[in-house]
Amino acid sequence: MSIKSSFGRRHAAAARREVLLAEFERSGLSAAEFARQGLSYTTFCGWRKRWERAKLLPSFVQVEVAPCAGTEELVIEVGAQARMRISRVGQIELVATLIQALGRTSAC
Repeated sequence: MSIKSSFGRRHAAAARREVLLAEFERSGLSAAEFARQGLSYTTFCGWRKRWERAKLLPSFVQVEVAPCAGTEELVIEVGAQARMRISRVGQIELVATLIQALGRTSAC
């Protein structure tokens, strides 16, 4: 199903994009080869980029940490890409910035 915009462009419904992206993953074709089946290559790359970014977003869970007398540190590893040691609460914003930056480094 597609929706026509006021500019005459066709927009694929989100469910249709997900179906196409799943078919692409199973196809073994390159993005260009898959897009030749009736999609704009540029549009398809945009879909893939947003889809990959959504898959890479970290999931968070609420935890409770008991207070401790000594200094503790938290080590965050993101695959082989990065490792960060946090020892002060003030460094949390730095971690959030790092995770956001890593999420933006996806390419088609």
